Amino acid sequence: MKKWLVALFTLFFTIAAAGQMSIKGVVVNDATGLPIVGSSVFISNSSKGTVSNNSGQFELNNIPPGKYDLVISCIGYETNVMAFSVAQLPLRLKVELTLKAKELENVIVEPSIEEGWDKWGKMFMENFIGSTQNALQCNIKNTNKIRFRYYKKSNRVIAYCNEPVLIENKALGYTLKYQLENFEVNYKDRTTFYLGYPLFEDMTKDSKQIKGRWAKNRQEAFKGSVTHFMQALYSNKLAAEDFEVRRMVRGPNLEKERVKAIYKATVISNGETNGNGVSIIISGKAPDTGGDSSAYYQRIMRQPDQLDVYGSTILTADSIIVANEGRYKGLHFNDYLYITYKGEKEEEAYLRTQMEKRSATFQRSLVILINGELITLDEAGSYFNPQDFLTSGYWGWSEKMANLLPTDYVINEK
Repeated sequence: MKKWLVALFTLFFTIAAAGQMSIKGVVVNDATGLPIVGSSVFISNSSKGTVSNNSGQFELNNIPPGKYDLVISCIGYETNVMAFSVAQLPLRLKVELTLKAKELENVIVEPSIEEGWDKWGKMFMENFIGSTQNALQCNIKNTNKIRFRYYKKSNRVIAYCNEPVLIENKALGYTLKYQLENFEVNYKDRTTFYLGYPLFEDMTKDSKQIKGRWAKNRQEAFKGSVTHFMQALYSNKLAAEDFEVRRMVRGPNLEKERVKAIYKATVISNGETNGNGVSIIISGKAPDTGGDSSAYYQRIMRQPDQLDVYGSTILTADSIIVANEGRYKGLHFNDYLYITYKGEKEEEAYLRTQMEKRSATFQRSLVILINGELITLDEAGSYFNPQDFLTSGYWGWSEKMANLLPTDYVINEK
């Protein structure tokens, strides 16, 4: 009898706990108050999602610890996003969605040309899906719904979609619904920016061989990723997880500025010319010139206007973790972090896309806090706000949709 009582108590406790880790609510039109049927309600970058029923109601249960974005979207309406943490649960919500205006045609800041997939599809795939080995096994199911605008004056392209972008990733075994909010490639600044909210769903296959391949590919995608780095940083295991972190300072090329200033101030004609009827003599210390100041000038002027100076000291996690608030930690640093992952070498595709003729080395990335604000991270490797954490180098190439894993992914080393 006592065993039954224990079992019943355990069952009751489990059900009660599940109810506490829940979000319930209703989705309505903000103008009419009428329920919106079939709204997509999901936790961004996870596999937890549902749709509103005929009464506009929805429910999400068993939400694991962490901070998340709750996304509520419906075709024809503006997307509603609410940040929350499990400390706020349970939640009861009334979500009001606003009808979209007449898209981009109503607000034209500068002249643009609307074009389709045939023109910009390849560019979109490379910048959104990626060009990794996994990207070769990805496809977008609704490319006909994605539209592009090219702004000639600012030399940039934006993409938009009036419904979720449907992605099939056969390399990792996921289908994704990606609520695309912003996508821009700026050719002038050589930058790519996109913002959106993915919902993951596992593909179903009976074959153990296929499932085994998915598990292996997921593990490889995780290792060396930003999420892997954040988990190692949170748990103070950077070295154990094969990460080396150094500081990098990007500053003006002082020698180039010095040489340019001398060139402007001191141009001496002595019968030898540089094509403009004058010869160039550089004063001051000129290392490795071999006595040829003109050659030194030419060599220095070919250097970039800015130079990167790398620190020799390997940073520890506690040197860049500046705050601890319960389950969350704060990441902050000045300048750049130069991060080397020594667990894997670069993909050959990375060298090809970067047009680098060399052997693959360890994966090296740069990160900067573009607004200088503190980044909050948790044990799962989730971090906020992600748009403040700018990556370049290997991560700038690899951290695209083809390699993306849900936040509830747990690596299995077996």
